[in-house]
Formats: sequence, C-alpha cells, structure tokens
Amino acid sequence: MSELPGARITVAERDRALRELAEHLGSGRLTLNEFEERTAAVTAARTTPELAALFADLPAPPAPSAPPDSTDPAVGFALLAGGSAVFALILALVFGGWLWLLLLVIVLVSAPLLPAVLRRNRVPGQS
Repeated sequence: MSELPGARITVAERDRALRELAEHLGSGRLTLNEFEERTAAVTAARTTPELAALFADLPAPPAPSAPPDSTDPAVGFALLAGGSAVFALILALVFGGWLWLLLLVIVLVSAPLLPAVLRRNRVPGQS
C-alpha cells in the first residue's frame, strides 16, 4: 500500500486486497458472508486507512519464500558424464565399433559450455 497514511488507494492496491481476501476465504479465516461484506467494503474504500481497517483482524500474508538454492554444477556435470559414458558404452557394444565412444568425448567437451550458451541466449526479463 502507499506510504502516506491518508493517501488514496490505487486500482492495483484494490486488486491486491481482493486477492488477499480470497486467500483468507480459501484458508477458512472468513465466512462467505464476511467475504462478501469485505469485498464490498474494499470496492468502496478510497484511502489506505479504510483499506487497512478491513484487514486489522486478519493475519498478514506470509512472506515470500526464499528462492531455492542453486545446485552445484559439478554434480550435474558428473551425472551427465556418467550417463553419457554408460550410454556410449552400450551403443558401442550393441552396434559394434568404437566410434560411439566419440559421443562420450563430444558430450564431455561440450557440457561445460552449455550453461554459458543458455545464459547468452536467455531473453532479458524472463526467468
């Protein structure tokens, strides 16, 4: 909400308040009648104190959770190397010939370059 205590609320703040009320209804903190009354009051509210009064007896929304820890790239590389080695050996045994083992070399050489290529091709603003 706005920083000024008597400031008029925006459409985005009103929409956020309606979403929060719907979450409280979904979690069982509000009955359907209370939800209807409060949504009508949210649509009629003009200032931040009017809007804040509607949430005074409800718990604050939970803080956003922390992003998951990034995994160690060495673990992914080790899994890729092991998997490609097994795959190349199976192909060499099934189809004969040692050229399938070149697949292992190609994968192991190109795998460390893959994250850099993906970062370079990522469009800014996308996650």
